[in-house]
Amino acid sequence: MLYFKASQPVPGKGDAWVYYEARDDHSIVRQLTHIPATGEYQQTPDPVVKKLYRPELLQRATQEEFEQLWLQSASE
Repeated sequence: MLYFKASQPVPGKGDAWVYYEARDDHSIVRQLTHIPATGEYQQTPDPVVKKLYRPELLQRATQEEFEQLWLQSASE
């Protein structure tokens, strides 16, 4: 599996980080959105968008980082 992340500003909430778990062919398995400033999470176990486009523009993440946030969001 490959892991990526990207951030974008959310007015009044700070930066939202979107994490992707993808296969080697860049098909998305799971997606997680996290806003650290507010503690908000949104899990997407079966995302509508099925393929990463322009993954070279995304930052690499680790499996540990993704799994830790996924487990935290499940307990919220």
